[in-house]
Amino acid sequence: MIPRPTDTTPEALSEALNAADHAARVAWLRSLSAKEEAALYALCAGTTLTVDEMHRGDDMVVHEGWNSLLAFRSFQKRVVVHEDRVQGYNHQTFSWFTGPGHFQIRESEDVPGELWFDYIWEPTSAPEIFPAPKSNTSGMSTLVYGHMIDIVRKVSDHVVIGRAIKKGKETPNYFGLVRTDA
Repeated sequence: MIPRPTDTTPEALSEALNAADHAARVAWLRSLSAKEEAALYALCAGTTLTVDEMHRGDDMVVHEGWNSLLAFRSFQKRVVVHEDRVQGYNHQTFSWFTGPGHFQIRESEDVPGELWFDYIWEPTSAPEIFPAPKSNTSGMSTLVYGHMIDIVRKVSDHVVIGRAIKKGKETPNYFGLVRTDA
């Protein structure tokens, strides 16, 4: 059984998630409440995550996502290496309205071992398998992705937890991702 983030240590949780299969990891993530996602983020402070854990080069990696918002909680982050950078976008039901939310993944400038999913970065191109680049600061995209950087921490070999930072300020919004292996 995978423990709740409020009843465990980072090591025990990582071990249980690493021993679980993909379906169990996704089910566990989707069972978390917003408070548990916040607790998980705090629990994972000080872990070490690398950019290389988020991609497989030119092959697209799908990360199943679950956020702490009241609606539209399920989504995917799809990631590839494109033009020598790790680039991704958000795949979800309302992309036609919110935009694809293109981002780049890079090491944190503030905390070693954390990653930034940087939505402030503006892509000039996208892989053919991605939606066309669109500014994150136009239309509805501004409300969802504009002026945002997600700070992401490692939970286990397949699971990460992140928190949205908008205009340099922490938000109460968290999300978890489970990497799908080929």
